[in-house]
Amino acid sequence: MFKIPPVLTADKLLDKAFGRAQKIKKRDKKAERISKISSVKNTLDSTLQKYVTGFPSFDNLHRFYYELFDILLGIDTLKKSLGAVDWARKQINEIARHGLKEVKRQKDDNLVLRQTYGRIASVLYQINNHLLFLERARKKLRKVPFIDMDKPTVIMAGYPNVGKSSLMRLISTAEPTVASYPFTTKEIIVGDMTLEDKKGKRQIQVIEAPGLFDRPHEKRSAIERQGLIALRYLSDLIVFIVDASLYCGYNLESQLNLLKEIQSELKGDIIAVENKADIGGGATDFLKISCISGRGIEELKKGIMARLS
Repeated sequence: MFKIPPVLTADKLLDKAFGRAQKIKKRDKKAERISKISSVKNTLDSTLQKYVTGFPSFDNLHRFYYELFDILLGIDTLKKSLGAVDWARKQINEIARHGLKEVKRQKDDNLVLRQTYGRIASVLYQINNHLLFLERARKKLRKVPFIDMDKPTVIMAGYPNVGKSSLMRLISTAEPTVASYPFTTKEIIVGDMTLEDKKGKRQIQVIEAPGLFDRPHEKRSAIERQGLIALRYLSDLIVFIVDASLYCGYNLESQLNLLKEIQSELKGDIIAVENKADIGGGATDFLKISCISGRGIEELKKGIMARLS
C-alpha cells in the first residue's frame, strides 16, 4: 500500500555512494576530488530524502491507520527515526559543502577528501540503528492491507476460533488461514463480496478482525487492539459470531459479555449469529449458521444487504 524504498544500512549506503564516486576519473585531480565529493553528497542526499518522504505523513493519515501504525511500530519511535535520518542528510550536506570549499583552496592533497569521507561515514554510523528500525517498519507496513474508506464495510468479530475465518472464506474473496488454535488471524484481513437485490449488484468490503477476549482494555494484546480499532473506525455493520457449541474452547457467557461491550461502546449496527449450528449449540436466539453445511449463509447475506441498504 505504501511505496517505501528498501532502507539500506550505513555500510551499504556508504558502499553505494563511495562506489559511484570511485568510478569518477579526470585528468585534473582537483576537479576529480570535487566531483567525487559532489557525487557522494548527491547520492546520500537523494537516498535519505526518499526514506523520509516515503513514509506516510502521520498528520494526514486516517485515524484507523494512525492507531494501527502506533500499535505495530510506535508513532513516536517512527518519528524519531525519520527525524534522525533527516538530521543525517543535512549534516552530510554541510560536511560536503565544507569539504568542497577546502578542496577548491588546495591542489593535490588527498587529505581533505579522506577527511570528508570519514566524517560522512561517521554521521551515517550514528544513525545505523534508526536505519535498521526503518527497514523493519517498512516490511511491516508492506503487509498492511488497503482499505477502501468509501466502500460499505462489514467486520467479522468475536472470540478466537468461533469461525470468523471460515465465514470470511465462504462469503468473500479473502482466503484467511483456518486452524483450531487461538489467534490464527494475527492481523486485519480484507476481502470483497458481491450482494444482489432488486436494485442490482453491490460491492461490499468485508474485514476479519483478530479475535477478542472479554477482558479489560489494558490487558488486551496488540493483536486484539488491531481488532478493536477496526471495529471503532471502519465498520458500517458488525457481524458478531458466537460459538454456542463451545467447540471454540470458550464459554458462552464470556462471548456474550464481549458482545455487550461492543454494543455499548461502538455505534455500528450489529448482526449476531450463532455459528457451528451443525454440531451443537442452540442456546441463543441468534441466526443459526454453519460454514460446513451452508445453513443460514444466504439468510445472513440478505440480512447484511438489508442493513446496509
